[in-house]
Amino acid sequence: MTALLELRGLTRSYGSLTAVDGVDLSVLPGERHALIGPNGAGKSTLFATVAGTLRATGGGVFFAGEEVTALPESERARRGLLRTYQHSSLFLDCTVLDNVALAVQRVHGVAHRFDRAARRFRRTEAEARDHLESVGLAGRAGERAAALSHGERRQLEVAMVLAARPSLVMFDEPTAGMSAAETASFAELVERLPDDLALLIVEHDLDVVFRLARRVTVLHLGRVLASGTPEEIRADEAVRTAYLGTARTDELFTGDPR
Repeated sequence: MTALLELRGLTRSYGSLTAVDGVDLSVLPGERHALIGPNGAGKSTLFATVAGTLRATGGGVFFAGEEVTALPESERARRGLLRTYQHSSLFLDCTVLDNVALAVQRVHGVAHRFDRAARRFRRTEAEARDHLESVGLAGRAGERAAALSHGERRQLEVAMVLAARPSLVMFDEPTAGMSAAETASFAELVERLPDDLALLIVEHDLDVVFRLARRVTVLHLGRVLASGTPEEIRADEAVRTAYLGTARTDELFTGDPR
């Protein structure tokens, strides 16, 4: 199967510091792929470079068969490569429904004005409600986004991303700051996402990683240390060594609390 996203020798340097060093990585259509590594491994820099937030200083980013290395983040998003951020970006004074309706309108190229309800178009409202239903927020549609909990804001963000009709979504630390219950709920939401939607997830919670991912790539010091199935990564001694000193290392990699 041809890769949907392919990184070829991707590099991002800051002067003499190379944060991402010649990374090769591919994500297949519909694949659930996680990117993990110890603190300082270069995950966030790699993520931002793939999304177009940062400019690559070497190598290339290819999406849907075309090179997008020089394209800005907005153009990559229009082509179906979207990312989320560690901190949700929502219109907190607008209703939950209007947040999604605005995303729907943007996809359809419908002009909107903030002095009128974005859901005034029937097609927009119907589509927005469908996306809210898919993430479990249909019952909160009329409330202000500011009233949502942290986990619910993440759910709303997913609804807005789905409204943009992406083919690949990059989740940046999606469960950061969540309670155990919110994390479990979010993981269930991700598992319900359409099978044809590819995901690239940067996540510190290895329980979430091994639950969701079908393939895992490990970064260490800006380079790919290992890539494989969750089972292969759990058994990789080089990966375990890179994580030494991390709390719960034995439990996370073997399932055996000590």
